[in-house]
Amino acid sequence: MSNFLKFLENLAQHCGAKFEVEKFKAEDEYELAANILNEINKFLYQKKATLPPEYISEFHKYWEENHEKVLAPKINPNGECLAVAKVLEGIYESNTIKVQLDTLDLTKEEIANVRFFTAIQDFNIDVHARSNPFEFYRRHPNCFNPEKVKDNDLLVDELLNFLGAQSQRDKRKPWMLNTARLLVEKYDSSAYKINEFHNGDVVEIVKALTVEEKYGFSTKKAHMFLRDMADLGVWKYKRNIDKLDVMSDKNTMRVALRTGILQLRIPLLASFLDVFCSQYSMVDKLNREVWRKVWEEWGRISNNHRPPTPASIDYLIFRLGKIACRPNRRLCPPEEHIGKKRLESLIPQDRLIFRADRYCIFSEICQLEKKILNAPNSISIEGRTGWKSGKTNEGGGGGISS
Repeated sequence: MSNFLKFLENLAQHCGAKFEVEKFKAEDEYELAANILNEINKFLYQKKATLPPEYISEFHKYWEENHEKVLAPKINPNGECLAVAKVLEGIYESNTIKVQLDTLDLTKEEIANVRFFTAIQDFNIDVHARSNPFEFYRRHPNCFNPEKVKDNDLLVDELLNFLGAQSQRDKRKPWMLNTARLLVEKYDSSAYKINEFHNGDVVEIVKALTVEEKYGFSTKKAHMFLRDMADLGVWKYKRNIDKLDVMSDKNTMRVALRTGILQLRIPLLASFLDVFCSQYSMVDKLNREVWRKVWEEWGRISNNHRPPTPASIDYLIFRLGKIACRPNRRLCPPEEHIGKKRLESLIPQDRLIFRADRYCIFSEICQLEKKILNAPNSISIEGRTGWKSGKTNEGGGGGISS
């Protein structure tokens, strides 16, 4: 039996029907395959004239309306959040863990401007892994001067080239120009003054940065920026500090799925099926909620050393996902522990990701069948490779291209 016929047999079983495989031999199988694949393609990716204009296929409409019911997410179904919190308590009771960025000897105002402009670009690039942006500031201060950036495409290109932010320039450049104008017009040309202007209110600052998409600050990027300003000693908040969330990304999502604090009915679908990123948006939101739940459970531990905000645990979880809990390699039983030399090469904070036996700190929490789970990917709605550009009609063909 071919893999395709086996696939159809499995589908039939899920539908409570019997698939008579023996009817399809040689050329009959290919005729069947053509008809089945045509139906699948039409349902998933072709736009019928009767569909409302906002949808690209019948599946898109169905998925948007029903993805949450299909995936059936659960937060902390069996008390996993408390188990994770207890592990974190064992680490934080004797360690202070913060974002590690070498800010050199720059002033607080300089640090704020550098991090402000790099934070809005922080997707599909890793400013921590590239050359130090604070060092770049010393050599190219105009790239971070709002007065000079607001009308200067060349300065924007210079910074984006340094960051390696080659993709989606059509979005990135306007973000830089618009946020520079925002700083000039509202904050006296200084990102440092944002906190003072909003009287140290976390909620108000996030709202101001995310109120318009043209500034490039998603909720995630805004929370990341505010966390960094606190960890680097640039800002002190007066209100709503507990409202800062763990930054949701593929690393923190993956750890949430593998520890079981977030569970779904099935492993997540590939991005090719997650039309308009309904699944990704849902998991992104739930990931922030579930790490907040860990933080809340942590507060119930007697004499705990819980940090003042969920965002404060982001660095450890993010680094754990980068180093110990990678998509195709996990440093936990029954696989392998981290090598002694590799462990010693890590900075002290990153060594906290591992127990004394050099396995990941969550090794005893993650169940074997969950250790292979992966985070979702996202396909842009806009742009050359986005879902909107992938629309096609009943004539077939088309789709997303590079």
